[in-house]
Amino acid sequence: MIPSKLTVDQLDNYFQTATYVERYMPSPLNMKNRRTEMFSLIDRLYGIGKDKDSYKGEDKPRMKIRLNGEQLQVYEFCILLLVKASEKDRDIISLRNFPYKRSFRQLKQFFLPSSHEKVRSDYYKALEELKTLYNSKGYKFICK
Repeated sequence: MIPSKLTVDQLDNYFQTATYVERYMPSPLNMKNRRTEMFSLIDRLYGIGKDKDSYKGEDKPRMKIRLNGEQLQVYEFCILLLVKASEKDRDIISLRNFPYKRSFRQLKQFFLPSSHEKVRSDYYKALEELKTLYNSKGYKFICK
């Protein structure tokens, strides 16, 4: 359940959860032959065995990861919140969190003249603006 008032730390944790959910989301139905990044990575690193229930060279069955309802709700909330953000804020938040979480030093490469500390402060300012938007307008405004 999403609380009625958020803090910046809670919002950052929600985006981390959304990053996790994004990695383990199944492929869309109309793209059955394409897989998400995580499934491609597992296939490249370990390969799939002949019986397709285990990795190559292992007797253990494949691990099946299932997402719970709260994680999916947080993922949907984060996506809807990003839609309401300004373009600059959306850019820095999505680059930091999707398709995987990047450090501020890695993120600095996208905003080259800036230092990683400047990028970090911009990221937290963007989260602060989203937090203020959500706390003032509420969940129903985000879902419109």
